[in-house]
Amino acid sequence: MYFRSILFSLIFFLVVSPRFLQAQDTKPWLSEYSSHIQYEDVYVVKKIQVSCRQYDTYLVDSQGRKLTPAYRDIGPFSGGLAEFVVKEGYQNKQGYHGFIDKRGKVVVPPVYLGTDRFVNGITWVIYDAGEQYGLSYIDSTGKEFFTVPVHLFKNDFLKSKATIDYVCNQDTKEDLIWWKNKEIYLLNWNFSPFIEKEIKESDGVYHFLYKGKYGIISKDMVLRVPVVLDGIDPEYEFSGQGLERLQYGDKFGYMDRYTGEIVAPFIFTDTRKPTAGLFWAKKNGKWGCIDKTGKTRIPFLYDEATGFTGEDRSAVAIDGKFGHIDKKGNIRTPLKYDFASYYNHGISMVRVGDRYGYIDIDGKPITPFHFEEALPFDHPTTLAERYGVKYEITTKGEASFAGFNYKWKALFILLGLGLFIYLNNKVFRMGQRRRAAKG
Repeated sequence: MYFRSILFSLIFFLVVSPRFLQAQDTKPWLSEYSSHIQYEDVYVVKKIQVSCRQYDTYLVDSQGRKLTPAYRDIGPFSGGLAEFVVKEGYQNKQGYHGFIDKRGKVVVPPVYLGTDRFVNGITWVIYDAGEQYGLSYIDSTGKEFFTVPVHLFKNDFLKSKATIDYVCNQDTKEDLIWWKNKEIYLLNWNFSPFIEKEIKESDGVYHFLYKGKYGIISKDMVLRVPVVLDGIDPEYEFSGQGLERLQYGDKFGYMDRYTGEIVAPFIFTDTRKPTAGLFWAKKNGKWGCIDKTGKTRIPFLYDEATGFTGEDRSAVAIDGKFGHIDKKGNIRTPLKYDFASYYNHGISMVRVGDRYGYIDIDGKPITPFHFEEALPFDHPTTLAERYGVKYEITTKGEASFAGFNYKWKALFILLGLGLFIYLNNKVFRMGQRRRAAKG
């Protein structure tokens, strides 16, 4: 035990102690600065004149030679680059952020209002975008490869409502924040290792919730939609065919569920589940159709509309008159009926006045228009009523008796009850007369 203690002390004296002394004795220039951090053969040093107000930060080599002019701050190196913030007198860009390499060379010019360290060769940047702040992603050369569509969210990320916050003496640790109902909201987001693992393993884009608002991020850790959404539809209740319906305020739009790209902006007040590759949506009080790319395929003309069926037909209405169109928007049944159902089994139920009938795929009637009640062809046959009598209707227009409606049934019950009472009363009186005759 004694020998081990002597051996450890000798190793410390010969190996560790000389390095420690060398670091202290050979770098006296470090004492000129208030703080320093070493990154291999370079140092980030800071000289503070007035805390939180006046300070200079430099990148220096191992001999103390300055590799950069005085900046307000230089952050940690990651991927060979470090964030820096310029001070007054630098091209009128005080407080702007950029990136330098370990030689002090400016790789990404200081044109951004906020950013973060590079991870896997990418990072986000915040900049002035009119009435809002914008958010994009850049690679290690400074090239922007994705712009978050902040402009689609007109009520959020306004410059007039933003607060800039940073850590004293460390301008690289700066954030733009927005307060909503006493809660902090950010334009940029960082995630814990556990959530990051979930994101990268997700099927398609990843939805996350913060204080009642949703955001969307893709597997490459790029924020596709900021945390502003009021509704999402990952279960496809209102979505389908590769697009997901999103809600912002009281309006709806669509996103590619695999890439996170917004393909249709938030301009719709209502939508229907897509059919046949088309999405019925309501804009300015009228229904029309868009496709998977967000392009309008059927103009926004209709007051009512149903989904397309296998017959390539949708029931539509303008000014209270119904008919049918195909997926190209061509009118296939004139808009002349007071009501028209969707097609199924090649037949549509239509109404003229207060009478119903049925038409085939060519718009030809297969029954008279004399039914008072009728159902669409959800099955190979359907039911219709005339004068309270139910008929089973086939796709050929053939009608067969199928019973009575509830009114007739109620009448039969009343008649039966009346007949029962009458007969019962008659039997009772006959009994009375017989007892009187015997007495």
